[in-house]
Amino acid sequence: MQYFGKFETKYEELFLTESYLYINKDEEDIITAKELKELINNTKLRKKNIIGTIFLYNPLVTPVGYDSNKFLLEQDFNDFSKLIEIKIETYLTVFKNAMKKEEFKGKVVEIRNLFNLNEKNIDASNLLVKFNSDLEKYNSNQNTEFDRDIMYLDAQNLIPSGKFVFFSWGEKINSKEFPYIDDYARSIYTNALKLGKKVAFVYKKEKSLEGAISLLQFATPMQNLKYKASITEAIKESFKEFPPQITPYI
Repeated sequence: MQYFGKFETKYEELFLTESYLYINKDEEDIITAKELKELINNTKLRKKNIIGTIFLYNPLVTPVGYDSNKFLLEQDFNDFSKLIEIKIETYLTVFKNAMKKEEFKGKVVEIRNLFNLNEKNIDASNLLVKFNSDLEKYNSNQNTEFDRDIMYLDAQNLIPSGKFVFFSWGEKINSKEFPYIDDYARSIYTNALKLGKKVAFVYKKEKSLEGAISLLQFATPMQNLKYKASITEAIKESFKEFPPQITPYI
């Protein structure tokens, strides 16, 4: 599997605004960023080659050839706005190990993030307050703290790519404390259903399927270290079918 994406920067912050996983057919099937771009270059090609979409919370990734333990803006990196190859590590290895079925081979999976800020611990309350305030203003002419075009998705008009949408943005969306974040995420989830996409996710069994949907709690192993192994196994179980299935973890 290979991973490609586009980075942007503004006000000394780093964003991943676009990214894709390519599932190699075999060990010899290695593609370049240019070849990936050719697979998704127009609507017809995207429909043919993008098999589905995975929604995560936020990216935490590093381009190939750079140090993952250092802030990218402090390294000699200048390939902004270009589609480049990214390392497959941390949470991406979970999906790499899960997508083994023949239907995935030679295909592309688009990765979307609720928030495009490429930074650790962005679910801290002080940042969520800023995101919530921004999303309250998103559909108005008011200025947002984070650039709306590179930080957020156009949730109301977004059309996910492919036949399925797998939600793995975590279990920390709080409708009471951050209602506009909840509205933003709920629009994405609801639109996927309205568009007839096959929706899948992993949820905590004791909270029930209905509870997971009501609270938009779709587990990711990187946000819940206590249950990391269980969530990882549930994701693998989900992707044993094509399209992936809704699966509980214990």
